[in-house]
Amino acid sequence: MRMAIPLLIVAGTPGLALRAQSPAAATPKFEVASVKPCKEVPAGRGGGGDPSPGRLHVNCETVKDLIRDAYDLLANGEMWRGMITRNSRTVPIEGGPSWINSDRYYIDAKAEGPQTQEMMRGPMMRTLLEDRFKLKIRRETREGPVYELKVAQGGPRLEPVEPGSCTPIKDFDWRKLAPGQKPPLICDGAMVQNGKLAFLAMSSADFCQNLTWDVLDRPVIDKTGLTGRFNFRIEFAPDAATPFFHSAGADPTLAPTEPAGPSIFTALQQQLGLKLERATGPVEFLVIDHVEKPSEN
Repeated sequence: MRMAIPLLIVAGTPGLALRAQSPAAATPKFEVASVKPCKEVPAGRGGGGDPSPGRLHVNCETVKDLIRDAYDLLANGEMWRGMITRNSRTVPIEGGPSWINSDRYYIDAKAEGPQTQEMMRGPMMRTLLEDRFKLKIRRETREGPVYELKVAQGGPRLEPVEPGSCTPIKDFDWRKLAPGQKPPLICDGAMVQNGKLAFLAMSSADFCQNLTWDVLDRPVIDKTGLTGRFNFRIEFAPDAATPFFHSAGADPTLAPTEPAGPSIFTALQQQLGLKLERATGPVEFLVIDHVEKPSEN
């Protein structure tokens, strides 16, 4: 379920982290796991809400959602944004029987030792899916529709960030911030509020990744040639090209209103001196070759 919040912290790039995983560390495993069909979807259904280290409770989710988390959103065992949302753009999943979209399961599992929810929902869930659901899945890259981000005529209008002037999120403890004290500039920070986007102390490549995963309807490839970090601030009116953008505080039950600003294409050019061009490029897919319903235990 998407929650509208004013501040997200971007802690990395999901696609790059996923494709650059180190084989050195062995994936932790669940010591015991119970998988049972969910006969009736409970009101207020949520995800893996048990906060206890090393304990995971999945509350009535489809196999496709479990696969999306395990192989994409949480694939490297870390929360790459301030939060993971099912409304974010994800790698398309193809193949598999229709029941992976409809049948839901409870999962109660205990890890061999303390583990984060991200690790259990990501790499450890992959092992469970492959063992209990006999899942066989592969990655495939094909040519498909993308956007290319380029520098517009007249050059970029970006706010550069001096090297070393931002603080990595892992090195900053928000609890130590004194009342009224202004927080430092956080590397790869993102703010989403009142129809505005601000991606702070970020490279152009990571800016493209954020547009891909939380804003636009297709992948964005960096063709700017820009180096260093910048503050990307933009305001635009969401439309059909930006289905993953949600303003903080917006009521999703209300009918959409007429756009009150420029499209993201116009806003990028006018406000940042950048342009999006439709093109064809590499698009990654997850392809399910085999999956079975698990036996109850």
